[in-house]
Amino acid sequence: MEIRHLDHPLSDRERAELLFQGDLLIFRNIDAMKELIDAADQLLRTELNGLEPVSAQHHLSREQFLEKAGRAQTAFRKDPAMRAIFFRALAQCGVDLSQACYDHFPMRIVPFSDSHNGALRAAIGHHRDTWGANIHSQQNWWAPIYPLEPERSIAFYPDYWQTPLANNTASWSFEDYLATRAETANERQVAYPSAPHPTELVDERNVLKMQLEPGDILCFSSAHLHASVVNSTDAARVSVEMRTVHLPDLTEHRQAPNVDNEADTPMYQWFKTIEGRIPLPQMLESTH
Repeated sequence: MEIRHLDHPLSDRERAELLFQGDLLIFRNIDAMKELIDAADQLLRTELNGLEPVSAQHHLSREQFLEKAGRAQTAFRKDPAMRAIFFRALAQCGVDLSQACYDHFPMRIVPFSDSHNGALRAAIGHHRDTWGANIHSQQNWWAPIYPLEPERSIAFYPDYWQTPLANNTASWSFEDYLATRAETANERQVAYPSAPHPTELVDERNVLKMQLEPGDILCFSSAHLHASVVNSTDAARVSVEMRTVHLPDLTEHRQAPNVDNEADTPMYQWFKTIEGRIPLPQMLESTH
């Protein structure tokens, strides 16, 4: 596995070949990402009443923080202009938008202590995204809005690329998660886990805590075991993320190895084409 720092775009095929052998790709200094950072920062400052977004929780109670940050996250997620900017950023990384599908585009906020946690304002534990989606051609995109340091970043566990980790993929149910979420207030923590999780401890000795600058975009295979670094600083982490599936990868069977996922139903229905918003299952039907 290598961490590759790139100052040029990669074609879909080039990118897939590197990702599905376990490499991590950092696309540096993406112009559209800088535009998105400016737009997201303005939105956050407006909803936080002018407070500095990374330090706002110093000045707000938990409920105030959850309400204001949650309102900003909802506005971000629903704004097609934000997605459009990020799609341009993907194109600048080399993505063929005509062949790409995506799921959603949230902004995540990780507070610097668990006193202000809730829903998308909390660290995420160890997981592979393929555990929930069951699509081994899936790719993840992740980018910070503000400067990072290792103790409030994203962590990877390269030892587990080819080593299985015991987990509950055989019993986790997306339907049960949806039912529980429907009974939960908007932007609050859902009692049922949103994705499968490990059932054994993860060896932390060779953890990689990624260092990116605002304007950079990290791309990795959804099969990589990863987690939020537990934020031990005095500043919140704000990042955006998206998962993509590329039609040629599916039709040509380019994918990462499955070492420990016991589920077997691909969640193609989570994805739609970037151009035209056509559901992925419909696109797959048209290729047969």
